[in-house]
Amino acid sequence: MKYSQSQNMVDIKKKLGLRISRLRDKAHMTQAKLAERANLSINVMRRIEKGDRGPSLEALEKIAEALGIDTAEILNFKGKQLKTLSEGQQERLKIWKLLKNKKPDQIKKIYDIAKVVLN
Repeated sequence: MKYSQSQNMVDIKKKLGLRISRLRDKAHMTQAKLAERANLSINVMRRIEKGDRGPSLEALEKIAEALGIDTAEILNFKGKQLKTLSEGQQERLKIWKLLKNKKPDQIKKIYDIAKVVLN
């Protein structure tokens, strides 16, 4: 049976939600406590754990911090990280942290430079 791209996203959100729920249980934390520590609403936390909503990269980082773990650990399913996210993970995270508070015009300039360098 072939899955559509949207079905794959649903599956990933469900797996990610379950992973976060298990890590939260392992940390002996309630959903409400994790939401509070991650500065997310309890409703958002509940939807993420149910797999109804995929967390943003910023939310993933906040959840990891609240759990006291590395962001990559959240993406570690059965000892394997999602391939597309694990390759060069540290470098991608560094780039994301560098860019997350920049203005859109600054990000565009950096993107244009990266295109020239990488092509």
